[in-house]
This record gives sequence, structure tokens and C-alpha cells, in this order.
Amino acid sequence: MGAHKSRPYNPLIANTFFRAGFIEAWGRGIEKIKDSCAEAGNPMPEYMVKKEDIMVLFKSITNRITQDTTQAVTQDTTQVGIQAIENLISMRIMKVIKDNPTLSQSQIAEILGEKHDTIKYHMRKMRLSGIIAREGTSQKGKWIIICESK
Repeated sequence: MGAHKSRPYNPLIANTFFRAGFIEAWGRGIEKIKDSCAEAGNPMPEYMVKKEDIMVLFKSITNRITQDTTQAVTQDTTQVGIQAIENLISMRIMKVIKDNPTLSQSQIAEILGEKHDTIKYHMRKMRLSGIIAREGTSQKGKWIIICESK
């Protein structure tokens, strides 16, 4: 959690995220995670760094009932390409939802330049994961972002 050398495990993906605006700068990730955990009143995450992967263990206190939930996120460099693409689409969907929560899946697909089936697939995964929800009908409802990082 202290001073350390900032070196992305996959520079090509890191550079892509930087150019897309999802990363502000190298070397601020752990600092931002610490600040976010402190702001939310959650305990600091545990980091396990190995030769080719990083595991981050988040413990959070959620809802009115104080319950500890543990989420382990493993980043393996051999799988990070597929995960990064899926995460990128999910992040783009969430940005569109933030800007206009009343859009349909077809309208979101059109804005993002993706196929409707692709957006439908990712939004279903996001709903099942508890990241987003639909409030109201399909014609007059709106999307709600429940959790921004699952």
C-alpha cells in the first residue's frame, strides 16, 4: 500500500483504456482504491501479487444490515484480453445509462455502434450480477445503476 513502481501487467490494454478515458494516469490505482474504500467506510483491500497475476480481496459493509461480503478479483494476463473487452462494453453501457437512463437496449446498441444482441447479452449479465436493474415497463421504464464495480 506504500510507494511502489507503477508498471502495467499488460501495457497494450492499459494504453487502450488510457486513450478511451477509463484510466487517468499510471500509478494512482491503489491510491484511488484506498480513498474510495475509506470514503465508503469499507476496510482496506488485501493485495496478493504473484509473478503473473494480482488478486485483490475486497471486504465491504453494505446495506442497512451490516454484512461482510468478500469479492475476489483475479487478473490473469492470459485471460485479461477477453475480460477487458467485456468490461469495456459494460463500462460503455453504464456511461450511456448514466447519460440517459430511459433508453431502450436497441437505442443503447445504436449509440454504441454494437449489435442489439451483444448489448442484450451484456445487459442481462449486468442485471444478473446486480450491477443494473430496470424500473418500470420496457416502454416507459428506466435503467438504474445499482453497483458500479462488480
